[in-house]
Amino acid sequence: MEFKSLRNIETSFRQIRLFGMVFVCLCGGIVGYSLWSAYRFAEKQREKIYVL
Repeated sequence: MEFKSLRNIETSFRQIRLFGMVFVCLCGGIVGYSLWSAYRFAEKQREKIYVL
């Protein structure tokens, strides 16, 4: 009985660690896309010439 609960704690820790890694990778992807999108937008704005 004790070993079964220990195994459940171990599998729970692995599952939480996996979800944590997936979450970190997802956040990294979102940050990367945001930076790329902002840089692309800034480049397009620099190409325009505004006349006042």
